[in-house]
Amino acid sequence: MMLITNPNSRCLFLVFSLFSAQFTLAENAHQTQSPVPSENRILVGVNYFAGWWKPLPNKWVSSDGKDWREKYPGRVPLLGEYNEQETMDREIIAASEYGVDFFLMLWYFNGVDNTVEREANARFLNVGLEQFMNSPNADRMQFAIEYCNHAPYQVTEQADWDWAVKFWVEVMKHPSYLRVGGKPLFKVHSWHHYWFENSENLDQCIARMQQLRQAARDAGLGELVIGGGIGSYQQISIAEGRIAKLFDFTSTYMELPLDLQPREDNKYHPYEVLAEFMRDSRKVHGEDALPYLPYFGLNFNAEPWGDQRSRFEFPTREQLKTELQLLKADMENPNFNLGVRLDNGQLQKIFTIYAWNEYGEGGFLAPTVEEKTMKLEVLKEVFVHENKDGSL
Repeated sequence: MMLITNPNSRCLFLVFSLFSAQFTLAENAHQTQSPVPSENRILVGVNYFAGWWKPLPNKWVSSDGKDWREKYPGRVPLLGEYNEQETMDREIIAASEYGVDFFLMLWYFNGVDNTVEREANARFLNVGLEQFMNSPNADRMQFAIEYCNHAPYQVTEQADWDWAVKFWVEVMKHPSYLRVGGKPLFKVHSWHHYWFENSENLDQCIARMQQLRQAARDAGLGELVIGGGIGSYQQISIAEGRIAKLFDFTSTYMELPLDLQPREDNKYHPYEVLAEFMRDSRKVHGEDALPYLPYFGLNFNAEPWGDQRSRFEFPTREQLKTELQLLKADMENPNFNLGVRLDNGQLQKIFTIYAWNEYGEGGFLAPTVEEKTMKLEVLKEVFVHENKDGSL
């Protein structure tokens, strides 16, 4: 699998072989059991970006046309460099073994039946969803859809929305689709983009969301729980009628500190700056009228792609553990409205991690050449033992 043409390539191949053997053993020991979320613990979700295809151009190539893996070999994933079925099979095993409850799959509208490429090779962006559903390991954990409605992937025409609703509802029938309080969970990536793709027409926004909810009922899935993406500091009050009429909860994919500029010396900002911003966002949304799903950013550093936005240092093991413990404490704070509201009035505690495989942007939980399984180990140490009662 390794395509890096540097002196370390043989070492990288050996490391990958060891990881393959480890997770093959785990697969052979697996006993089939459908995952059932529990209301008495925190659910761990991780965003999944299926942007790693083989045909050129692909995400492993930077703006200068060069393969950036040669310059940043530490970011190369150990479970597979491309979104192939074998990669997904290994990723499900690894994620589930270390306490991930579900992948929140980023889904992009590329025209009816995924036949219109909005960008070069964009038809591959949704292969991760298909590969999860087809995986023999799909019963190990769950998945849900995050409709990525930023440009150029918005659904503006009613006929296209009709098709998308039918597609999403069919996906929700999969036995491993995430249900919270018995309800399938669905997220719209950006509330603002949803508003604009519906021509800033509240009636149309409501009608389309009700159409999705009714389609789920008609398919025998019952009620949905639907979330809308908002900014870290965009506090939702009862007066914010537009959002409250559309969604059951809000969430944030990933965001950078406000007004933070890249350093003039081209060095990275300390991870602490990003961590403090995330802590503040939980405080801002802890008293929202709508429940809020916190996000946990593992990092943002898109230097391989030439992205000029602010870049941060990767967290150490100690920093990661400390921040996850602080997140856990906030999730357990009875005064914070964090999670998804259940019919019994209680909150199902959930948060999402940015991300499983944003290798180019620097947000990745998946094992890599440099970090191995460090991040997964810390995640399991903080959340699994207490929240899953040693059930793994």
